[in-house]
Amino acid sequence: MGKIKNVVIAHCYGCDPSSHWFPWLKKELEKEGIKVFVPNFGQDEVPSFEKWTLVLEAILKDLNPVETVLIGHSLGGALIPRFLSGWKGEPFLAVFLVAAPFDGLGWPTLRPFFKKGVISDDVRGCAKKFFIINSDNDPYVPLDHGYKYQEVLGGEVIVEKGKEHLWQEEYGKLKEMVMGI
Repeated sequence: MGKIKNVVIAHCYGCDPSSHWFPWLKKELEKEGIKVFVPNFGQDEVPSFEKWTLVLEAILKDLNPVETVLIGHSLGGALIPRFLSGWKGEPFLAVFLVAAPFDGLGWPTLRPFFKKGVISDDVRGCAKKFFIINSDNDPYVPLDHGYKYQEVLGGEVIVEKGKEHLWQEEYGKLKEMVMGI
């Protein structure tokens, strides 16, 4: 694969760039000479697929996809394959979906996001590699959501043991995986 120059981290619903492992991973990857972007999608009561897409698009327009890794946590992970549906540019170096719900989980608040954001058949070609990371005891996103993404995207499902919603302050395994591309 190519050399990583950029990483874009899409945060989860109800969070911001300072939440969970996002600032830690940003700092760690920047030590390696990688530019890291963690856009803020805002704290709207009902997340807007259109708004999140515009924010992500604004970051990606100046980055070379073949040098860029996309990482999404929870709803940020659900955003990425839906954003990539219909992507016309070069494939991204890699995509990591961390604890990403495949559907709205039955939550009325998330229903509009998933209704507008649909994964198209061509999304497999939008990244050279997909990694789907789920925990075996996530209280929000059941493990089978990872396998649903695998059916659509291909890629590898990595099952973390006892890590709940993967919201720890540091995430060394993810850093290792990114650096191993």
